Amino acid sequence: MICPNCKAPNPEVNRFCAGCGNRLPDPAGVPSPDDPTLYFPSRPSQQPSQPQPPPQQQAPPPPQQQQPPPQQQYYQQQPPPPQYTNQPAQGHIPVPPADAPKKKSKVLRWMIVIILVPLVLFGGALLAMNFLVIKQANRSYMLGDRHKGEEKKVIELDPQSGRLFVNISDRDKAQLWQITPDSGVEDSYRFVNRETGDAESLEVIDDKVDFNVGINESAEDDGQLWAITNIEGDNYQITNNWLGDSKALTHYKETYRFLRMRDSGNKEGQLWKKIPAKGGGFYIVNKRYGDGFALDAVYSGEFLDKLKMGKAGKYGNQIWLMKPDGNNFFTLTTKQHDTEKKNRSLDVDPAKKEFVKMAQTGNYSGQKWKMIPVSGEYFRLTTEFLGDGKSLEAVTFFKYYVEMRKASNEDKGQFWVIDRTN
Repeated sequence: MICPNCKAPNPEVNRFCAGCGNRLPDPAGVPSPDDPTLYFPSRPSQQPSQPQPPPQQQAPPPPQQQQPPPQQQYYQQQPPPPQYTNQPAQGHIPVPPADAPKKKSKVLRWMIVIILVPLVLFGGALLAMNFLVIKQANRSYMLGDRHKGEEKKVIELDPQSGRLFVNISDRDKAQLWQITPDSGVEDSYRFVNRETGDAESLEVIDDKVDFNVGINESAEDDGQLWAITNIEGDNYQITNNWLGDSKALTHYKETYRFLRMRDSGNKEGQLWKKIPAKGGGFYIVNKRYGDGFALDAVYSGEFLDKLKMGKAGKYGNQIWLMKPDGNNFFTLTTKQHDTEKKNRSLDVDPAKKEFVKMAQTGNYSGQKWKMIPVSGEYFRLTTEFLGDGKSLEAVTFFKYYVEMRKASNEDKGQFWVIDRTN
């Protein structure tokens, strides 16, 4: 048989040319439907954009290896080169290291395989391909928190709002994610939550600020395509195709020091003292936070009329006027409220008795406060309404956010552990 490429003679039994390595036509002159060259992965442009059977046409020369059937396991022709030896441990999504190039993947959503295939180039030289990371549709992953002391927390979806938050890991469906390589864009992944299904994907919300992340209807949208890059060990950084590498998926916690009425005790959060302010009135500080934080009546914004411990400064809403109200009780209002004639005083919320707020001044037992000495300068604050069994306490709350923020390999909030759950 004469090779149509290099004209070299070959025995009839040869399938490949002994001279150039090209596949020889079979006796019928038509490639077999099972010809593995129709699946040759180094030429993705020859694959259909939509899931369908492979085309019945001549393809480039193949490696001498049959395409494996879809299975939930890895296939590997030869050991990976040295730069890939530190792959994540079993149970983590096998994403190439940050300094290693990635390879484009073509995939059916329901049939996904991880494969290492040799390339036959220029006379049969073998070059190892990079890992093709293809997520099988029945696997789920959790995106783990890397905050110190919060390692058991993961990203969870609120299906009602479509927004993300961080919560204690309990493997609830809203914490489980399917991570699937995109079939048309190289090095890109789609995140689908198990609670909402394939109809919706993780997306950077186009709201002019470009940092909010939520779930939106699945579409051909760069805002729904993500890159996963190894930072160190089993830590990964997740960036978005729409925003590029300048921003990364970031989780951070914000500390709020609010006030609550709690069972009386010798807790440091219930120990208060007065510091005279220039021009009259007092700063009221708490032993738990020290003199650097003062009782603050929020005067505007999201937490209007709430009480918090704010960084002490020359602020009128931190300077308190203590007006006697008989029987060792007094009312509390701030110098700013008093100056601007807002006529508001510190009050216990009658509907939610553990909450306090600034409310319209009146003859209410929830506005009548008493100082009970504890030790030295410190005292507890109780009300006529709740009695001495409940005291004002400074309480710390944490609120977690998941947003797109400036990318940094130093920000632990951008370090994610991607744990496979099945």
